[in-house]
Amino acid sequence: MEAGLLARAPESLARDVRAALTFDPIVDASQIGVAAEDGIVTLTGYVESLREAVAAERAVKRVEGVRSIANDLRVKAHAERTDTDIAREALHRLRNNVAIPLSVQAVVRDGYITLDGIVSWAHQRAAAENAVRYLSGVKGVSNDIMLG
Repeated sequence: MEAGLLARAPESLARDVRAALTFDPIVDASQIGVAAEDGIVTLTGYVESLREAVAAERAVKRVEGVRSIANDLRVKAHAERTDTDIAREALHRLRNNVAIPLSVQAVVRDGYITLDGIVSWAHQRAAAENAVRYLSGVKGVSNDIMLG
C-alpha cells in the first residue's frame, strides 16, 4: 500500500469514531454500534430522526482513517406521526417556500417521502428536499424531481 493509505487498527478507528459520535450534540451515541475493519466503518442501531442519522454519518466522515461508511442506522418509528400527518406538514413546508414551484408534490409511505414534479432550476429541487428532510417522523427522502 502507498504511504498514507495504510489502514488504522480497527480498535483505534472504532474508538475514535465513538468519540466523534459522542462529541456531536445532535447524536445520541449510546444507541449506536460501531464496527471498523480496513478503514470501513459500520454504524448500527437506532436514532430518533433522519437528522440524527445524517449527523452521525457526517461525524464519522471527519475521523482520520475512515475510507468508507456503511450507515445501517434505522430511524425509530414514532407512532404519533402518521403518513397523513407527515404529508400535511410536508405540503405546508413546500407551499410556504417561495423557491419551490407548485408543480412539486410529496408522496408519503411508511414514513418515507418521495418528491416529484418538474422545476426549472437545481436550487428549487434542493430547496424542496431541504424543506421536508428533517420533518418529525420522516425516515428518508427520495428526490425524483426533474429539471425541465
